[in-house]
Amino acid sequence: MTASMILSSVYGYDASYPSDSLVELVESSVRHLSEAGMPAKFYVNTIPWLKYIPSWFPGAGWKRKAEFWRAEKERTINEPYEWTKSQMAAGTALPSIVKNLVTDLTTNEAPKYGIAYQEDIIRWVAGTFYPKREPTRQVNCNSRDAFFNLVWNFILKTVASMATFLLAMVLYPQVQKRAQAELDAVLGEDRLPELRDRERLPYISSMLKEIMRWFSVVPLGVPRTCTQDNVYKGFFIPKGAIVLGNIWAMSNDPSTYPEPDRFDPERFLKPEVPEAPAFRVCDCPGSHFAEASLFLMSSTLLTVFNVVPTPGKPAPVAKMHSGLLVSHPAPFDCTVLPL
Repeated sequence: MTASMILSSVYGYDASYPSDSLVELVESSVRHLSEAGMPAKFYVNTIPWLKYIPSWFPGAGWKRKAEFWRAEKERTINEPYEWTKSQMAAGTALPSIVKNLVTDLTTNEAPKYGIAYQEDIIRWVAGTFYPKREPTRQVNCNSRDAFFNLVWNFILKTVASMATFLLAMVLYPQVQKRAQAELDAVLGEDRLPELRDRERLPYISSMLKEIMRWFSVVPLGVPRTCTQDNVYKGFFIPKGAIVLGNIWAMSNDPSTYPEPDRFDPERFLKPEVPEAPAFRVCDCPGSHFAEASLFLMSSTLLTVFNVVPTPGKPAPVAKMHSGLLVSHPAPFDCTVLPL
């Protein structure tokens, strides 16, 4: 669902169901992106000289895999972009971010850095960092880094967070009832929630913050490289060192979040309680897109459905499973019933 949403919003691509080749390509690329980001997944991450071993050498299967994943990544970037441009040429393109940006690029005066340079930014970032009214301005974030952040925040984290949301609703029915009561009070009985309702739904907002804290979907964050020598609390961090932010430990610090194992949205109704920690190189639009999507999906679901344990199945347990950079709840059964 999340891959379909981003293809629709960014490229104007209407996915077909039950299967779609482009959606399958995006989902496969995202899985491999997450697997490649595991610091200890491949020896070359800790023994850099292994990168000089040719791909045909015995034991260098990781290099052949990386070459395949890179080609897959290039397809994921190029195919939807070229599809949108072909739709624009045929006059059948649906509204999308890429359509707007390519239109601006071709109708405005020649950009300082050239059409090809600006198209590369649009292609990689899908317009999220391309300044609409300032075509000559350079962005602070590398376009490929920005694309990674967009895909990472929207697809990977949204899927894991929605699974965590469903688990919390099954295990904490009193939270579900209070959230539904707030939705009924604000929305009435004749409409579904919209983004403009977020400020009027403080308990829903607190519940989503607690989902991010309760089970950190990215417990060690994304590996970062120190750009210069640094000292933090007496520890020397040399330039080039890989740094991992232990988000799980910070999110479960009892001095900040009492009884951290308990799912308690009310803690975030107190203004002195900080939001769950996160590390961002830049203000990634992918994170805003993901948060907005999570709000709409969860609040809409609670407006019309109840999430309950499945009769005859073992009760779910609050346990996370992690084989990639993103953690998600261990498989569990639940039933979604109309209100």
